[in-house]
Amino acid sequence: MRGRSPKQSHVTYKNEIASPTARNDEHINMSDFSFIQITDHHLLESEAAHRDGFVPGHALRMVMRHIAQHAAGKADFILSTGDLVEPPTEAAYDCAIKLLGLNSSAALPGPQHVNVEGLHNYPMYLLPGNHDDREQFTRCLFPASNPVDLYNFTFEHKGIQFIFMDWGPESKAVFSRETRIFLSMALESELPSVIVCHQHVKPIGSRWLDDFIADEIDQFWEIVTAPGVREKVLGILCGHVHITYEDEYKGIQILGLRSTAYPFAKTDDVTVILAPPHYRFVSIQNNVLTSRIYKVPI
Repeated sequence: MRGRSPKQSHVTYKNEIASPTARNDEHINMSDFSFIQITDHHLLESEAAHRDGFVPGHALRMVMRHIAQHAAGKADFILSTGDLVEPPTEAAYDCAIKLLGLNSSAALPGPQHVNVEGLHNYPMYLLPGNHDDREQFTRCLFPASNPVDLYNFTFEHKGIQFIFMDWGPESKAVFSRETRIFLSMALESELPSVIVCHQHVKPIGSRWLDDFIADEIDQFWEIVTAPGVREKVLGILCGHVHITYEDEYKGIQILGLRSTAYPFAKTDDVTVILAPPHYRFVSIQNNVLTSRIYKVPI
């Protein structure tokens, strides 16, 4: 797929998962809910396989167990922001399917439903990263859908629009024309919106990682911070850098997250560290997005 001309793909869905029982309570805001972000799993072709002494399959299983025990009951869904596998082979995706206990034939963009470590039929959205082959990703995880080159989708959950935005299949992000058009159209919605993507959108202070930011990043920010648009963007969730951080740009919060696989240090050269995986518990209340980090001992 690399090297092919990307096709535009953007579809809008209305999500009805985890809807609470209707109650006659005028004080209940139906847009108040929570969800969980995880990212960068880098699963290999077997759950027990290791890379440089680290076992990504075991780490992800421990994260899912921790979520089941401490957070799942308070959230509506899990959202994975990319790099499910590495390498992007059928065997690696089969490992992911078995580990997560995926058993649904959901169409894009999901949710899929996971059955693992105490999570039963739990909704989970999966966004590809640069290490994921989008054609293989779709064929294995969403067999009822046609493969797409760019995972540009929106869905609505309890009055909030989620914008899945694809920077492309390379380590260095590319803000393609197709994605620019998609993002501009998505942000015409009157709904409060959360932008979800794999690659990061603002330097974090690591030379080798920040080199992966799109050369066209100013065009992205022009769209997102335009008058009448910026006020609707509740936040931007990213993966890719394997580092947890909180930042902002012109009042829009940017949230990055440590990988469930091997974390990186915030250094100018590649440095892998031994540190517990993180997941982010995100809450939206009265159209304000807040979050906290959970550390997972493995």
